[in-house]
Amino acid sequence: MFRRIVVVLVAAVVGLGAALPAQAATVYPTSLTLNAKPEPVAVGGTVTMSGTLKYKKAGRWVVPSAGKKLAVYFDPAGDAKPVRITTLKTNSKGAYSYKHTQSRSGTWVVKYAGQYNLAADRAADYVRAYVKGPWNYPGPDLDCSDVRKKVWVGSNDYHRLDADGDGWGCDSYA
Repeated sequence: MFRRIVVVLVAAVVGLGAALPAQAATVYPTSLTLNAKPEPVAVGGTVTMSGTLKYKKAGRWVVPSAGKKLAVYFDPAGDAKPVRITTLKTNSKGAYSYKHTQSRSGTWVVKYAGQYNLAADRAADYVRAYVKGPWNYPGPDLDCSDVRKKVWVGSNDYHRLDADGDGWGCDSYA
């Protein structure tokens, strides 16, 4: 009799253990950053994208192991659809960097798909591409009536086209 009770109790405990759901892994929040520079950039110029991937554990931001895959997309301004450009991997400090030739204005997007214990995340940065012209170089004096459009002059405003000091000349033609 005692043996039967022990067998039944052991079977019940084993059966109960099998019926318990498996404990889900803790999913940690992630932080993905992106800085695309220079902003703005001349059409045909090189943009460097860089950033880091970290996750929060026990109240602190921690760098994951190297080799986390990141997907880089470019979403051109206007009606064009986003295009996947490349896949990158993070280094041992959670950092990444990528250079690309900018052909038009648009948003750079970096996506991390996540893992079993790290949440997915994304970061984005808009970069405006401008066309270089005679307003970017010293030479015969130009006025906005000569240029007839909003143009990027940057910090070298050779022709005094940037009235408000924001780097854009001939704002009234926007």
